[in-house]
Amino acid sequence: MIDEALATRIPAGWRPPDSLVERVRMLERFLVVRSIADADADLARAQAEQARVYALAARTALAEDEREGTLEQEWALRSWKAEIAAVTRTSRQAVSGIMGRSAILTEDFPLVHAALAAGEVSMAHARIICEAGTIVVHEDPAEQAARRELFVQLALEKARSTSPGRLKDFAIKQAERLTASSLEERYEQSMQSRAVLVSSEGDGMGALGARHSLPVLTAIDGRLSEIAKAIIAARGSDSDDPRTFHQVRADVFAELLLTGRLTTCPEAAGITAKVSITMPVLAMLRAQHGDGDGDGDGDGRALDTSPALLDGVTPIPMSVAKALAANAPAFERILTHPITGTVVEVDRYRPTEAMRAWLRARDVHCRFPGCRLPAERCDLDHTIPASEGGPTSLVNLADLCRWNHTVKGNTGREVCQLPGGVMEWTSPTGILLEDVPEPRGVTFGPSPPGEPGLEIGGAAYRVQPPGPGLGSRAGEEPGDMPGLDPPPF
Repeated sequence: MIDEALATRIPAGWRPPDSLVERVRMLERFLVVRSIADADADLARAQAEQARVYALAARTALAEDEREGTLEQEWALRSWKAEIAAVTRTSRQAVSGIMGRSAILTEDFPLVHAALAAGEVSMAHARIICEAGTIVVHEDPAEQAARRELFVQLALEKARSTSPGRLKDFAIKQAERLTASSLEERYEQSMQSRAVLVSSEGDGMGALGARHSLPVLTAIDGRLSEIAKAIIAARGSDSDDPRTFHQVRADVFAELLLTGRLTTCPEAAGITAKVSITMPVLAMLRAQHGDGDGDGDGDGRALDTSPALLDGVTPIPMSVAKALAANAPAFERILTHPITGTVVEVDRYRPTEAMRAWLRARDVHCRFPGCRLPAERCDLDHTIPASEGGPTSLVNLADLCRWNHTVKGNTGREVCQLPGGVMEWTSPTGILLEDVPEPRGVTFGPSPPGEPGLEIGGAAYRVQPPGPGLGSRAGEEPGDMPGLDPPPF
């Protein structure tokens, strides 16, 4: 175990070569990073054991209630919770929450619990998979079990190579693909709970929270940010306005709600909300031809239940996405190819610079592995710096948040952009990390002979598990594949 950096403990009078000192420092860094990874794996194993014994406690208590005929009152379970709270010096509510999550993890998702016990994923990953996995339901228990197993396999594969933040977006999208429940119905039911609430935070301050449709709230948040940027940009050099970006946003929010208009900055007038909606292109074609949301069979049903994506990440009902795309000119519509899942068209009714729009559609978020800051708030970075001759082209640009942008340029971290927008990062200690753009929505692969599929260009295709798009690593286009001609989008 490293307890102190060796390179800082060079005895007086020793003069080792600078190159040797640098090698020692890099070795120390590598070993410390490795020790942190090992410690995290040990923590995951301990949390898996904690989940096991909490679930065991819940099962034992419920069995005791069943023997005593007190299942309705749960006297034994209440007693167990009180005792565990006392010995762990926590609240009964906290114990109850851990018990419930532990039961779901160990009983409903044993593969996830096994991965946690092996130190392959963290508890944060495990919770996200379990929460998203509960979305996957079916009236046939055997079919539900099969779908959840497929979901867990996909989610665990993703979890082993990404952060919890990115995993959450991925897991929810895959759960929506595999569930038999209707996102439209769940959305309509959830909209009944929309509300605005005020809470006190002390010192004369409070918080105003709104529960509403996510596209609406995302658009509101984006408009506040754009107005705040305009106000800050309009400040003169002699301005005595000390407000930060977030303070300006809060003041704009209050003024718009209280007066219905913004009077403090003419430069911000006319700024509207902006949201990107990703829509599977076949769903759009059906809508344009009047097919609606029919109840077709086979692969057609899988297409009809495919959700649209808000800002390329969060599933929303297709009916909401269609209404936004048709009626709200401030919304951006991104169409995806049905075979590869890659972006085929970016359509803005209020156009911006095409290259930036295309890259936002491809990247969705910061392209450093694990970072999920939305591309809207990132810098466009030259993978090969322009100062070194790097071209300003789609194959040499990617969205990076300001933090990772500056880290890339100042810490010796290497990155190259492979075909298909794959970003390959190498840390100063030689650790290789890869970030692959994810196909959006449903993607298709060739259907085995004799099995049903979607007819395109004389060949049959069916839904395939998500992964790198066909030809994404080799720079192939659908038309390069034998027997496959791209639809005329």
